[in-house]
Amino acid sequence: MPANAKTGVASGKRKRKCQSVVIPEQQQIFRGLVFFFFPNNDVSPLRRLRIQRAQDYGASWERTWGNNVTHVIVDKGLTFQDVLKHLGQETFPASIALVNESYPSECVKFRSVLSAMQSRFRVNGMAAPKAKETSPVDEPSSTASLAVKPARKEQRHQTPSESSGSQHAEELPEQEIGKSAKETEAARETGRERDALDDMIEEAKAVNHLPLEPFDSHDEDTTAEVSENEASDTSESRHAEKKRRVLDKEDKAADAWQQKFTCMQKHDSKSNADNPNNRTIAVLQQMLDYYSRTDDHWRTIAYRKAISALRRQSKKIATRSQALAIPGIGQRLADKIEEIVFTNRLRRLENANATPEDHILQLFLGVYGAGITQASRWLAQGYKSLEDLRAKAPLSQQQRVGVDHYYDFSQRIPRREVEAHGTIVRTAVQKADPEMQVIIGGSYRRGASDSGDVDLVITKPGAKIEYIRTMMIETVVPGLFRQGFLQASLANTSLRDGSKWHGASKLPGGRLWRRIDLLFVPDAEIGAALIYFTGNDIFNRSMRLLASKKGMRLNQRGLYTDVLRGPQRANLGAGRLVEGHDERRIFEILGVPWRPPEHRIC
Repeated sequence: MPANAKTGVASGKRKRKCQSVVIPEQQQIFRGLVFFFFPNNDVSPLRRLRIQRAQDYGASWERTWGNNVTHVIVDKGLTFQDVLKHLGQETFPASIALVNESYPSECVKFRSVLSAMQSRFRVNGMAAPKAKETSPVDEPSSTASLAVKPARKEQRHQTPSESSGSQHAEELPEQEIGKSAKETEAARETGRERDALDDMIEEAKAVNHLPLEPFDSHDEDTTAEVSENEASDTSESRHAEKKRRVLDKEDKAADAWQQKFTCMQKHDSKSNADNPNNRTIAVLQQMLDYYSRTDDHWRTIAYRKAISALRRQSKKIATRSQALAIPGIGQRLADKIEEIVFTNRLRRLENANATPEDHILQLFLGVYGAGITQASRWLAQGYKSLEDLRAKAPLSQQQRVGVDHYYDFSQRIPRREVEAHGTIVRTAVQKADPEMQVIIGGSYRRGASDSGDVDLVITKPGAKIEYIRTMMIETVVPGLFRQGFLQASLANTSLRDGSKWHGASKLPGGRLWRRIDLLFVPDAEIGAALIYFTGNDIFNRSMRLLASKKGMRLNQRGLYTDVLRGPQRANLGAGRLVEGHDERRIFEILGVPWRPPEHRIC
């Protein structure tokens, strides 16, 4: 699954492979056949198993639609129209077999390539095949007696009949099947639709030459295949029970796969405080912060994964071998974990801040509006302090505010003060329009005792982004400047995903400037926006990754399905909006238990 190009697995995490089984060449029933799966990837563990088993038995997996495809295998829940829409065709080629996901395992079970025309292999929404018109056939006599069932020993020595061509049904010698088989063949040519009896007769013909001994054990171990005993029972109740058991196994497998995602678990301040790996996590978090400031993308991802993995452990991880046993932790991080546990320090972290140049770089990275590139440039130009920047460096308006109020912006904001900022903005907003709403987001909404800045989500029931943005920029923001609450405008952006106003504010009678972000969100997107602007970052990444694994896309505007992706997971189409307004509904669609904001502290 999270990702390596074609299959969409997440970057840095290896996808668990199904164990391949060596099948003798004479038993490779799919040799020469080319399968095209729909969806045509191995992201799903169950589909990956089906693909692997088909390849074990000689089939080729074709990743690109073409004339060489012989069979299209369609997942349950998808319809015939879905296939046509995906392939961009009005009709499906008659030369290619279109079957549901049970077809490969059924063929393997009976050691024969079964007819794709059987009704149990029919894809939802696919029209039933019409019988060919032939010359009239006399109806069988109602008094005709049924043939006596051959003895079990005779069945073992029966030989399959040869096909008589595409226009006639396959026939067995009369002494083996008896008169009733011919009567059934005649009934099948009268123009009626195929039924379950036709399928059973055809299946019996296809496998009557096979031995009755049990099948190989490796087939019985797979979740996609059913047992021999179930196959021998043709009653409806046994078939329904078999289907329920297979579906239960699939549901359990899917549930186990999804449970590994961080967003599936409850994360709050208490559970984090009780974690036996707290000290290790705290030191690794400092390294993560360092790599985030220095824009080291890959190390940032590695540390996030390691911290997330340690938070899930119920026992203290002390040694290198214990750390290596945890998925998501490599050799270098395992060495660092052992060093932290046994020495209560990490030399790499100490070295990161050891030289004067490192100290200066960290100082410059704290200036609002300065990233790693700008901070490194100032360092290379010989600046060594904030006074040097203020006196000598050419600064933008935002950078000058960042330098002048460096101390203010570096201070954490107590929860009560965040509430006070929110109250002032809410009063001004509802004075302009009583129906408009102000929601405090970020770490405040997660229940934190303090925050780095003030995030305020502005919305209105039924309103679009244009109305909210106009009301805020032309009425509310100028009014807050006039009353002395807002002190500076740092960024005013109007993007495709909404609008933001970034600035600085100060409480009446206060002396510290605080960073404040006003986020304008239309009502149709408020649910997705609350997820995005609540965080935390690890929880949001987990939600987005889970959506991606399910063929969807989640961002601050909504949850989308039918998303088309190209090489390296590039978006080729926005997809269809499923939900954007209801925060809880997005959780429900993704199959994630509702996590209130205070349980998203990952």
